[in-house]
Amino acid sequence: MRILLAQNLIHLPSHGGANRSNRLLLERLAARGHTCTVVGPLTGALATVTGGAADAVRALTERGATVLSDGPDAVVYTHRGVTVHAVRTPSLLPGRVRAVAAELRPDRTLVPGDDPGHVMLSAALAATPDRVVYLVHTIQQLPFGPGAFHPSEAGTRMVRRAAAVMAVSRAAREYVRQHAGLDARVIHPQVYGDGPFPALGRFGRGAVTMVNPCAYKGISILLGLADALPAVPFLAVPTWGADRAEREQLERRPNITVAPPVDDIDEVLRRTGVLLMPSLWDETFGYTCVEAMLRGIPVLASDVGGLTEAKLGVPGRLPVRPVTSYLPGAGSARPLPVVPAQDLGPWREALTALLTDRGHYEGLAAHSRAAAAAFATGLDPDAFEHYLAEPVTPPAPPAPVQPPPAPRTGADPGADRTAVLRLLAARRAAARHPAPDAAPTQRTEEPTPC
Repeated sequence: MRILLAQNLIHLPSHGGANRSNRLLLERLAARGHTCTVVGPLTGALATVTGGAADAVRALTERGATVLSDGPDAVVYTHRGVTVHAVRTPSLLPGRVRAVAAELRPDRTLVPGDDPGHVMLSAALAATPDRVVYLVHTIQQLPFGPGAFHPSEAGTRMVRRAAAVMAVSRAAREYVRQHAGLDARVIHPQVYGDGPFPALGRFGRGAVTMVNPCAYKGISILLGLADALPAVPFLAVPTWGADRAEREQLERRPNITVAPPVDDIDEVLRRTGVLLMPSLWDETFGYTCVEAMLRGIPVLASDVGGLTEAKLGVPGRLPVRPVTSYLPGAGSARPLPVVPAQDLGPWREALTALLTDRGHYEGLAAHSRAAAAAFATGLDPDAFEHYLAEPVTPPAPPAPVQPPPAPRTGADPGADRTAVLRLLAARRAAARHPAPDAAPTQRTEEPTPC
């Protein structure tokens, strides 16, 4: 198959769940012999390379990419069998999608929902109208439902034109079904590798770690716990979410170490004793949760959305007061969450138990490792390939509205009714006064005109 991924996320580096999942899915397809091409931005709001285009190109080569061309509009490179058009200016993305689609003639065009303004979806539908597969990674970026950052009827209509919809969790599938009336296929991406996974959880060792601390993900709970437990070491790994003020708050705490994001999650998890995931919005899933559990690291996670699903039934789900409203974000595509005050009591109690009770820690670590291993080994790494190979039925165009039949020329709209009434009256009169020599007839009840 020829596959085009048109995404409004950078392909490399990929420190967010959505673009990392997309990258690994395409690398798997490329390794299976499929022709895979990506169109996406070179840098952007979600990028963790902040030094500009020159640093972004340097970051590509450092990660083993081969730059094929470095032009004024885009950098074209290959990485692990995938060809990537990294566009320098956002306004040029739709045109590049159309140009690449015209040359590649893809059998499937993948469009993630993480697409502010739906510019990539619009371009993909124009270029390959019957071959678009919509990928649901982030509920807040969808154009419908109560969790949407930017609800849009026009965007929802475009999503409904996709030939197929894939969701990465049951929670995401239910959200799409309930709020858009669409049937999404659930495929849990195999982003965890083949193992064996090192057993990294050790009682009394390592920091209490949070990846991507920001308002959406519950940085207020991290900061509150760090203040309440000043002797406990914490590790914060900001990625795309934290703004400057939040980073400053992290750096002001003497017991919080701030570390840069990494491509290999083991570099973070080797420094981790407990993983915190106190997210306050509807998580679609939680890859980092499963990755930590695979290594025997206990996870304390908020009981919201797909994060509940990612805990795989292992204890450690804790209550939060989720974000339910947002304010416009100045200079940002993401609105600012209105964060409710949180009850730290359950979080402090659960964390203290893991830090002080060896039996409790080791029991939860073993339970986590077993559940995550069963989940990961049960995934079919080629499920996405099989899904894309299925025939797709292009959405049927809406049935045209049939206009009411025009009245006959010169006809009186009430003429037919009047004629019926006259006929019935004549028949009654004939029955009461039969003509001479007429044969007698049996009287029947006539329908009452109405």
